[in-house]
Formats: sequence, C-alpha cells, structure tokens
Amino acid sequence: MNKVLIIGRSFHPDGKETAALIAEALRPYLDKRDIQTDLALLKDLVFDISNDGTKILHAPSGADLKDYDAVLMTNWFSHASIRKDMALVLGLYFDHHHVPFFNTEAMHSRSTSKLSQMMIAALNDIAIARTVFSLSLNHTESYLRAEKFGTPFIFKDAQASRGKGNYLLGSIDEIKDLAPAHTEKSPFIAQTLIAADGSDYRFFVANGKTRLVIKRMGSGDSHLNNTSAGATTEIVPVEEFTPETLSAVHTMSRLLHREVTGIDIMFDKNTQEPYFLEANPIPQIATGSNVELKLESLATALEEAIRGEK
Repeated sequence: MNKVLIIGRSFHPDGKETAALIAEALRPYLDKRDIQTDLALLKDLVFDISNDGTKILHAPSGADLKDYDAVLMTNWFSHASIRKDMALVLGLYFDHHHVPFFNTEAMHSRSTSKLSQMMIAALNDIAIARTVFSLSLNHTESYLRAEKFGTPFIFKDAQASRGKGNYLLGSIDEIKDLAPAHTEKSPFIAQTLIAADGSDYRFFVANGKTRLVIKRMGSGDSHLNNTSAGATTEIVPVEEFTPETLSAVHTMSRLLHREVTGIDIMFDKNTQEPYFLEANPIPQIATGSNVELKLESLATALEEAIRGEK
C-alpha cells in the first residue's frame, strides 16, 4: 500500500485549517484508493544531519519521512521563522530522496537558522558537526540517549549569533536545565564537539570571493571563539588555505545566495579537516574586529560589481 504523509500542526493560532484537520478529512478519499494517510506534527519531528547520512524521523512512530510516497506540508508559513526553516530542510530532504511533495515553495525560503545551513552543507559534501534538532526538547533528549550521542557536546540556539545561547554540556541530563530557554524564537540544536585548538576562522566574502580571513582565538575562559566573548584576532593570508577549504566557503556563499557573508570555519586539530560552522548574513562589517580591512574589501567588491566583474 502506498503511503501519504501530511505534515503540519494540530493547532493554528489564527484559527486556520490545520494539518490534522486536512488529514482527517482527506483520509476517506485516499482510503478508497488504497492509499494510507499518516499525520506528522512539526513538533514531533527529529532531524539528524551529518556527513554520514541524514535522517528526519517522526519520533512517536519512528518512521523515516523519506519512506513515504508523497507528502503534503502545511502550517509551516507562520510567524515563527524556525518553522519556515524546518520546511526548507524538509523540502531539501524530500527533493534529495525524490519524494514528491507539495508545496515546493518551501525550498525557496531564505535560510533563517543553522539547521538549514547544516542541511545544505551536508547535502553538498561540506564537513559539518553532526547536528540533532527537534522543536521538542523531550524528543531531542530521548533521541540523543538512544543514539548514545557523545559527550561533551555543543548545545546552542539555532538562530543566535555572536556566541549567544551557546553552551558546552557535559551530559545529556544538562539539557533539562536549559528547558526554560528553549522556545520557537530560541530553538536549541545539539552538535558534536569538534576537536579544535581553541580557535576558528571567519572568511569574509564579498562579491562571492574571500577577501580576508580573520583568525579568532578564544580567551581560554570558555569554549567560545567570538570576539564578543573576549577572543583576540589576527589576519591570516588567504593563500595559506587549501583550494578545498576556499571551495567549501565559496560553495556555501553561492548556495545561500549571500554574495556578502562571513563564513565561519573550524579546523580539527588532529586531522586539519575544515568544518563549516555557519554563514552570517550580517558579518559585522562596520563593527567588531578589523573594521578598516572589511570596509576596504567591501568597497573593492562593490567597485568590481559596477564594472561587471565577478
């Protein structure tokens, strides 16, 4: 028997049709076609994104969403940007596995969190830390336990910047302590800890090219390397980085349609493999460190654009 999945909400704050209502009303019409109708609420989905394979699961049933024959997504175009980002990730997932789904407009949403950035990177063979997310912290915690997720690990706000809402947790039990902070405006993701040397790199991209690279060295007081958390910086010549690293930076810039961005990369101290951390839509151009260099680089990029150069 073929299976159809309806994804959305069981409640809508504006009183509009919900996925639950649509699924219930549609079921008899699919039943007579010998097609099974299932419902998955957005709050019950678990996303597990990695370079070793990505899964999106319905936590209550354990079903992998790629195993459905067709999907209808609704109720994701709400005021909460994380729901839009979840829809973008779902669209990418279904498209990757050739599962027909409605509406494909979900794939044309702007990336609004680290969740979709991790998905885009993983699907394009760019190294990332394994990322687990659910709107439900209970589902996140249960899944991490079942997967024997390694500790310590990073637990951070998927939509925050400048190191805000970013924690190093020593055990899965500590997730409960952050429950009050986990909301649709501040949704947390879990990520494996990259074995770094206490530094990372901001690749400043303008007109699709890396203009300068800023190495950020943590103060040692925390796991954060943000200048807002006390990190110091130095400029590293672009030529010191491998073509593979620069290609990953430029690929993410292109896939996100961000000709001007700050791509954060962290290197594993043992393997020297570069890991994509995030792409900043507003990469502290007129503030933060090395302001004059960033402004000079952006001015050059704009001048090139005027001349039609890319």
